Amino acid sequence: MSARSISATLLLITGLSLSGCESLPTPFAPQAVSPKPPRTEPVITESTPTDPKPLPPQALPAATDLNWEPSLEAPLAQLEAQLTRQQEDGSSQLAINETLSNIAYLYDAELYLLFKDTLDYLPPRAQKHEVDVQNRWLDQRQQVMTQAFLVDQDGEIARYTAGQAFIAETRKRIEELEDLRRLIVIE
Repeated sequence: MSARSISATLLLITGLSLSGCESLPTPFAPQAVSPKPPRTEPVITESTPTDPKPLPPQALPAATDLNWEPSLEAPLAQLEAQLTRQQEDGSSQLAINETLSNIAYLYDAELYLLFKDTLDYLPPRAQKHEVDVQNRWLDQRQQVMTQAFLVDQDGEIARYTAGQAFIAETRKRIEELEDLRRLIVIE
């Protein structure tokens, strides 16, 4: 490398760094380590409404409407009708069991929502009592389901029988909780 090309390279490097183009990569020059900017914590300020009048309900975003009460009645009715069709059409036991499993899941979800909502109306001591009752009932439901499963030797039929027992026990518990709610909730 001649003296002329070395000086041209140095001039180019110096020119690039002086012209604000130091971010261009130069494979033969050592990379400068730029110091990291100091870390700052976000500033949180309280917002004050600019308009003292509240927005009308239709102007609020959907996420602020917390009065949604999901109902599982429609999907349950749909799945129960599907189960009836599958049984009449002679669908495979596997397909029937899948539909029954979805029905059981929805009844269990309904029970959960009802139980959780019921607890909200009770004082702490009564809540603890109801949680204990619910836990004993869950164990009992598991036993009933296991006994129903063991009645039949065919695995798929046994699953169906256990699923029916699960649903029957869950529906009974839903009725018990609805009766309890009628006693404790003033509407």
